[in-house]
Amino acid sequence: MSVRVRTKQSWLRRRLPYLYGALIVIGFLLIDWAGYDLLLPDPAPYRYELVSEGTIANFPDLALSAPSELPIRKFEARLDRDGTPFADVYVADLGAKFAPVLLDWQERSTDLSIVVPSRSADLNDLAQAVKLHLPDDGVLLGWWDTSRQLHALTGVQIIYDFNLPRPLFIPPTWEDDFSAIESLERVFWRISEKDGQDFERFLDALSTQKEEGLATLKKIAGRQKTFIVVQLSDAYKLALARPELMRVGYRDFAAGNDIHDDIIQVKKWLDAQGVTDYAVESLGWAKKRVYYLRDRASASALITQMLPFGNFKPTVLDGLKLVANYGSYWVYEMGPETP
Repeated sequence: MSVRVRTKQSWLRRRLPYLYGALIVIGFLLIDWAGYDLLLPDPAPYRYELVSEGTIANFPDLALSAPSELPIRKFEARLDRDGTPFADVYVADLGAKFAPVLLDWQERSTDLSIVVPSRSADLNDLAQAVKLHLPDDGVLLGWWDTSRQLHALTGVQIIYDFNLPRPLFIPPTWEDDFSAIESLERVFWRISEKDGQDFERFLDALSTQKEEGLATLKKIAGRQKTFIVVQLSDAYKLALARPELMRVGYRDFAAGNDIHDDIIQVKKWLDAQGVTDYAVESLGWAKKRVYYLRDRASASALITQMLPFGNFKPTVLDGLKLVANYGSYWVYEMGPETP
């Protein structure tokens, strides 16, 4: 009899781990039934959904002269609640080792604009000029997103070849979803967690006085022949990154049929705000964006002297030579750092 008891106990002991495992599985099933999704983080209010992929020949709506062999993917930015697309997102795929490159963001809705608008025509003109005129030993220095676009389109050498967080214009109804949006952007764009410090030096250079900023840029570039590209929206992005040094705002105006009426409308608003330093760019045929300096101190920053704000005199910037302008992009040649 005692042998039977020991045998039964041994049998139970051998099977206890399986029983515990079964109970754990049942527990998870019960949690799921009771609303396990409540324990998970909320999804972002939008998502990126792949709709097609190919090369530039497959995307006639992409107004860029990209290399014929460059892999391109088209995503739709869709509202999570019902799947409604609000933007077409064209991305260059440079391989598994590299983060995706945003080539163009084409809005479908005027009510929802969450990124700085694309300037495809200006960017394409700039890319063509880079291919034609930049020397083989030339290096391009600019905001990381512009740098990566030009590298994908032309193969030019760049200093910042990684994605960092981009400014997002979140509607008030999405403010509670900011953490989820941040997570989505970080994963989709494979945002670098380690390279931001190098880019901070570039931001410091552009946001300080001309002499100090130019000295920092030369240290970044070293003894290479360097061309600097700045774009009007860079001033606004810099103000977001360095609010203690730069104060830049913007306002959008609908474009009418008469350019003179448009100018009068913009001037009236600027006069009412007491704004004297500003720059205007066209965002397609339907809208104009006015960037303006919120204080006089911002006018002394290097970047605002490289862009057409106020009393713009690019030819007197010692150490920088203006070589080209394509829409809202301005290109300067910088002499190498002296040993």
